[in-house]
Amino acid sequence: MTPRRVLRITSSIEACTWAFLLVAMLFKYVMNPDAGSVLVPFAGAAHGTAFLAYLFFGLVVGASARWSFGLMLVGGLASVPPFATLLFDWWVERSGRLPSGWIHEDADARERGLRADYGGAGVFGKRLDGLVTWTLAHPVTLALIAVAAFVFILAPSLGAALRG
Repeated sequence: MTPRRVLRITSSIEACTWAFLLVAMLFKYVMNPDAGSVLVPFAGAAHGTAFLAYLFFGLVVGASARWSFGLMLVGGLASVPPFATLLFDWWVERSGRLPSGWIHEDADARERGLRADYGGAGVFGKRLDGLVTWTLAHPVTLALIAVAAFVFILAPSLGAALRG
């Protein structure tokens, strides 16, 4: 799994859940309030989970690619407007800011000294090194965290929808 693929998958999922949430809200407020009241909690939980996953993996990819703090901030802010994550993903790929592999796995990059270059992120980038290493070593744990986040986000909103 390359940084390019991780960012593409998470930005696509985040955009799809945005679309799902917008359609659910359209049902709730325009077309069929009863159906929308059931759809919105599911769509909200899915989008909340995808939003958090996109932010997390954006940090991981950005740290591995040695993006500056400003570029990581732009990537995080791209998750706020609908479908902007797709634009950010397209832009960083087209501008050559996405490496073909993880810096920690790329022996040639280490030999060229790229491991020590934090792209202007300084101490912030250096602290994120551990995050990249842990993430690459624990994919199953991350999947379980995503499922737990979905359930914890869904449970309160679903309970409120069923009561109200």
